[in-house]
Amino acid sequence: MPRDYDRSEIPSVYNLGDVTPYRDEEGFQQVVFRGIDQLIGFSRISPEKPEADPHTHPYEQTNMLLEGRLEFHVDGEWVELEPHDALTIPPEIPHTARPIEGEHATLLAFWPLREDRLDGTEYQREFPDL
Repeated sequence: MPRDYDRSEIPSVYNLGDVTPYRDEEGFQQVVFRGIDQLIGFSRISPEKPEADPHTHPYEQTNMLLEGRLEFHVDGEWVELEPHDALTIPPEIPHTARPIEGEHATLLAFWPLREDRLDGTEYQREFPDL
């Protein structure tokens, strides 16, 4: 996994609201931001987001809702998140999320560094030559 960084670019500050989304789908936009060993997903979710089937992955995911309300389906159970609520999903646990009717939500997801999302961090100057 790429762990090198350009020390001359430290500190680097980015406004994630200004970064082109890595994922831009109906009702869902996500920007990813990396550190040395971690990745953050900054997601904006609107009522237009279609329902998605639960999925799993081999790493944990911690979520914190910043704005709005959101429902998470985790291992067969629905839970509602309100601003500042945090939820951790262990590895291999089926999960998905959906907006609550009429609500817009802003969510942070924290993962270990994921090679499948590194191309979404090419805007970061401190990690050249991914």
